[in-house]
Amino acid sequence: MRKRSTYTQLICLMAVMLMLAGCGDKPAVDPGNAEPAPNQSPTNGSSPTAPNVEEKETQEIEVSYVDAEVTQIKTKKVEITFTDSKEKYTQAFDMLQRSDDPNYISLWSNIGLESLEEQDGKLTLNIHIPDEARLGSGGELLFLDVFKQTMFQFEEIQSIQLLVDGKETDSLMGHVELENPILRSTK
Repeated sequence: MRKRSTYTQLICLMAVMLMLAGCGDKPAVDPGNAEPAPNQSPTNGSSPTAPNVEEKETQEIEVSYVDAEVTQIKTKKVEITFTDSKEKYTQAFDMLQRSDDPNYISLWSNIGLESLEEQDGKLTLNIHIPDEARLGSGGELLFLDVFKQTMFQFEEIQSIQLLVDGKETDSLMGHVELENPILRSTK
């Protein structure tokens, strides 16, 4: 008797599950008509317009890193996608912060980007440098060089102002004098 009760419960459970599975989203049905209501189209003869979506642009850029021994700069080509110039520079900064290749080390991985603005060829970045990201004098030189190489590849950028926690500083890590602003080299 107990087996029959278990089978009956199982069959009832399956029947309930089947009924619930059939209760998904269905098109509305007019009670006077057994057909689903057709999608309404504009009556003025125009086609529906898509929302105004900004076009994404793709660009291949070179991002600078250092080698595993942190002695020399290495560059790597990456592709970025953006809708405006601010997003382009933000994407370049983001690529500067990460590398999935152990032969290309990012010195910027722990640096926080608080804000980024570009106006009339001047790129202003407000960054935060945590203690664990601070380097010695040789590392600080490489830190600045990989940054300048990555950001000055954009021809429209003529100068870069680096702010640390919203303030101008004479040095990022206490070893190398920082220009305020950093000007594009005329080599």
